[in-house]
Amino acid sequence: MSEHRFRLRARYPETDQMGIVHHTNHFVWFEIGRTELLRELGLPYAALEARHIFMPVIEAGARYKRPVRYDEEIDVLTSVAEVTGVRVRFGYRLARHPAGEVVATGFTLHAATDETGAPRRLPSEVKARLEALVPAAGSGA
Repeated sequence: MSEHRFRLRARYPETDQMGIVHHTNHFVWFEIGRTELLRELGLPYAALEARHIFMPVIEAGARYKRPVRYDEEIDVLTSVAEVTGVRVRFGYRLARHPAGEVVATGFTLHAATDETGAPRRLPSEVKARLEALVPAAGSGA
């Protein structure tokens, strides 16, 4: 798995007066994609937090290419872009289903912390599972 796919439908309360999904919802969709990717890796947030591993967002960004309207289906494509001992960068693409037109891209950068917010290293097995998804340099991915 180089990219995790999760399909959702733009819901009415996510839209603005013009019937377009409000830009802030893209970050909610990124979080859904990230949560589902981690779950598929066997690293659900609840299990990580039970081990005192927290991953707050320390940086985020998005580029909006096309509007999403109420009731459209969107594929949230989530990847792991980079892993260090204490940080993880996820990448996101939102694509209109079924055409595949990319409507937005984004990223989130996370720091590994304990429950008090103090930095901590990712356990080796967690780091290894995440690193397995990082595209190899020069692979064009």
